[in-house]
Amino acid sequence: MEHGTLIRKLRKERNMSQTQLAAGICSRTTLSSFENNHSNVSSDLLFKYLERLNVTVQEYSFYLNDSVTPEKEYLSAYFYNEITKKHDEEIAERIRGFRSKYENTHDFYFCCMSIELKLFLNKKHSKDLYDVDEDKRIIKNYLNRVQQWGHFEISLFSNCLYIFNSDYIRGTFSVLLKRTKLLSSIASYQNDISIFLNNCIVLSFERQKLLDVRYYVAQLIKISESSPRKAYDRLMCEYYLGLLQELHGKKDSAKLVIAQFKLLGFEEHATELETLENRILRSAKKAVNFI
Repeated sequence: MEHGTLIRKLRKERNMSQTQLAAGICSRTTLSSFENNHSNVSSDLLFKYLERLNVTVQEYSFYLNDSVTPEKEYLSAYFYNEITKKHDEEIAERIRGFRSKYENTHDFYFCCMSIELKLFLNKKHSKDLYDVDEDKRIIKNYLNRVQQWGHFEISLFSNCLYIFNSDYIRGTFSVLLKRTKLLSSIASYQNDISIFLNNCIVLSFERQKLLDVRYYVAQLIKISESSPRKAYDRLMCEYYLGLLQELHGKKDSAKLVIAQFKLLGFEEHATELETLENRILRSAKKAVNFI
């Protein structure tokens, strides 16, 4: 659907005339030309139309794509929920598909998707199934070059955390907040930061960096105060603190939180937390010098 056609449709559904929609924004002729002759308007005018129509940018994008979630948005949501649960052969096929799409479109997004899946498989098997030295360089150079981070950059960093050392990640966190300050009032930003912190905590457990775990948990508690994920993140903080207690000899502390997730009906997530708990505890027992 074209922009002008969609604006006309939204206007008519709201029983609004062209004069009413254009008032104080532009001339009625400009709006009419946009709707009927498919002429272009500035993004400033488009956003003003949407504000008067009481339609969010997200809703407009959805309608513009004929009520189908845009490919990149769909893939981002689908990525860790579904793709990473596939068999290795299916993931490898996805990697080839993303790489092919990148070569055809030169869209960096698809390059990153292929890299993230290669990193995922390498980490899953604790060995280099793929040579990712050049891929790591690409990711690091890109993130260091971009000054104003958005959803894409935060997600990329979050999904590729393990290629960075712990000191770099912790040092970058405060920089990340500065780089994304303009987005801090957007709900999706709060969600991105919460996911990032959860990933930092899990990685710190895996690396046996307990001081970092405590630091990131404290940050997550602070961030969650204004996050739409507050209830979930607060429960996860209790889980992480319970894991810390178990590492210091207090049994079953994390299990109490896992039981709460089960009561709420999140059986699959509870199982994932049990798996993480067992893995962290086993790793701690094997460690000679546990920090």
